[in-house]
Parts: sequence; C-alpha cells; structure tokens
Amino acid sequence: MKRIIHVLLLAFISSSIYSQTSSGVWNGKTSTYTNSTHNITWQLIEDWDWVGRPILEKTTLLKVRNDDTHIMAKLGATTMGKFDGDIWEYVSMFESDDATDLSKQLAIHNGMEYLGTKAIKSQLCGIHAVKTRTDMKKYYPEHEQTVHSVEITYSFYRNGYLYTVSIIVLSCLEEEITDFDRIATKLFNGFKIK
Repeated sequence: MKRIIHVLLLAFISSSIYSQTSSGVWNGKTSTYTNSTHNITWQLIEDWDWVGRPILEKTTLLKVRNDDTHIMAKLGATTMGKFDGDIWEYVSMFESDDATDLSKQLAIHNGMEYLGTKAIKSQLCGIHAVKTRTDMKKYYPEHEQTVHSVEITYSFYRNGYLYTVSIIVLSCLEEEITDFDRIATKLFNGFKIK
C-alpha cells in the first residue's frame, strides 16, 4: 500500500507542477469554482482578477493566477481507488527525495535555490491531510533583493481520489512572505468538499 501511495504521489506531483479548468465550472465574476462530480466549491478572493492558466494534465481540475500578486491557485484529483489507511501515516513520504526531486529540478531550471519542503499532519475541511510547504529563493544583485517562491499544498484522500489543493506565490520579497501566508489561509478557507 505504501508503494502505491508513493507512486501516485510522484505521478500527481510531476503532472500538476506545470499544469483554466478541465472539469467543473469557473465563474470569473464571483471567483468561484464548482465541480459537481467531486462535490467541490472553491471561493477565491472575489475582487481579484483571476486568469485561467493552461492545463496540461487530466488530473488538474483548476489552475488560475492573479497577475497583480503573482499568486496561483491549483486543484488536482488523481484516481486512487480504495484506500484503507490514513494519509497521516505517509507524512514523511512528502519530504522524501523522490517527492521533492521535481521541486529541486524546477528551482534549478528557474535559477533559484531550493530551500526545502516541510510536511506536517493537518486537516482541510475536517479531513486528515498532509500540508506541505516548499520554499525557493533567488538573489538579484543588480537590485540587491532576494525574491522568494512559496508553495503550500494540502493533500488528502476522499472517495477514491488523492486531492491536492495548492496556493503558490511565484515571486515575493522576504517581507511579503507573512502577507502571503495570511492570504493563503484565506484562500484555503474558501475551499469546500462534501
């Protein structure tokens, strides 16, 4: 069972990192995504202009970005079948070299320094989840500034699917990270699954 979780996790992470909506309905006026197949509603910040991003994988349900804040919201669902365990049993796998290898490669590709991934037991919508946080940074000597990229993801199992709900800030200054953490919390609070 552990091997199956590991393979699905790696497949989903690699497919969703680069991946508008492949199913469900996006309402740009209210910044709300609904998906009746998965019984999901995600209310993002309404007065922000969210722009759909290309979806390259069938496991990605939603990918939108706010260009003013450089924040991206992603939602994915990977078919997993019956799962008898608790995702909390696999929290260490989310920090493993295999699980973080793609993030490390992405950092190198973007000329950034990979700072690490931290995984903890958490909950989303009252469901056991693993919350991961991946941090990267890049120093620009010409501006004497360091720019950070932070991704916070909740992964959980529900009704035969491994779901990932992610908020990513693609570039922010160090002093803006605390603001991003508050915004991410607000965005995650808008996510609902029945």
